[in-house]
Amino acid sequence: MRVAILSAIHPGGEGSGAATRGLLTVAGRSVAALQLDLALRLGCERIVCLAEGLDEGVLPLLHRAEQGGATFHALSSARSLSGLVRAQDELFLFAEGVVPDPLVVGELLGERSGIIALPAEPGIEAGFERIDRDHAWAGVARLPGSAVERLVEMPFEVDAVPALLRVGLQTGTRIVPLTPSLVSDRRWALLRDEQQARAFEAAWLNQRVTLSSFAAPVHALADRAAMVLAPGVLAQRGKAALPIAGGILGLGGALAAAWWKLPPLAFGAAALGTFLLRTGETVAAFLSEGRRSGIVARVTRVLPGLAVDAIILALVGMLAPVGELADWLFGGLALLLALRIAERSQVESLARAASDRGTLALVLALCAALDQTLPGIQILVLAVLAAIYLARGERG
Repeated sequence: MRVAILSAIHPGGEGSGAATRGLLTVAGRSVAALQLDLALRLGCERIVCLAEGLDEGVLPLLHRAEQGGATFHALSSARSLSGLVRAQDELFLFAEGVVPDPLVVGELLGERSGIIALPAEPGIEAGFERIDRDHAWAGVARLPGSAVERLVEMPFEVDAVPALLRVGLQTGTRIVPLTPSLVSDRRWALLRDEQQARAFEAAWLNQRVTLSSFAAPVHALADRAAMVLAPGVLAQRGKAALPIAGGILGLGGALAAAWWKLPPLAFGAAALGTFLLRTGETVAAFLSEGRRSGIVARVTRVLPGLAVDAIILALVGMLAPVGELADWLFGGLALLLALRIAERSQVESLARAASDRGTLALVLALCAALDQTLPGIQILVLAVLAAIYLARGERG
């Protein structure tokens, strides 16, 4: 059996109100919860958390372990481990506050015992504990279960994880080197206080999504709104659907406003709906953490854009004066096709700007407010075609 040992004991900062290191949050989830997910991915069937008790910070770990098919034990004493771990078991140790890269841990420790270590100098600078002249422990180790038997020889109040690490070193467990660039790139960290947790959280989120530039203003604002919302959404994943639902309502409101012949309101509601849809897409990217691939992922990426284009074209048709439907639909279709071509441009700023339907809807709302919707569409078609021509000239 594989057994994971986590900790949530030591204070993460000064003051009585400071959270323990293991319960510092990253994107709405505690460090211990991230470690637990990694332990489940590694095949651990028993999770042991060293903590003062089963309080509100530790209780979610129990529920997550049970959802993952593992048993969970909260212990206040290292001595109690002897009844839960057998000599033939495999131990996965996690230092309190360490947030490792799951894929790297799987590669380094998936098959054999080992102690993951950094070179001493960069490791100590990053806050990791020196274990010998040349190495600092990177916060993750895999040891044989027999190491627990040595705990009975140690003082009752001994800190279990460092004690087991020392046993592993004394028994000759191999050192597995970790590339220091993983730490400098914020893919692996040891968090000791709230300030470090927030800095790592920002890097963690940025690694999962590339924020749009302000060449596409509505997309850029939506992506940054998603960054603000991400911690709360990741903590309570049921909230993830709210921006998408809001976007659908906004687009539905746009169709209703067009039905009632309110052009500025129709395009304004479409802009709001597009903003919320983009926010929801970015939040979904945080949730997926890059795991989606294949046909489903491609359809998921393409479908919202096609739906928004269809609604914008429908708005143009619904708002067309009597007898001018063909002219308006032709203009709207020409504009959308020109934008689709521009999206494929090798000039990034043009491609991003052309993909931003929220900004397009705002421009059309302004044109509608001036009662110049069709001339505005025609001017936009010419402007986009000119931009495509100039971009190709620059490339040539």
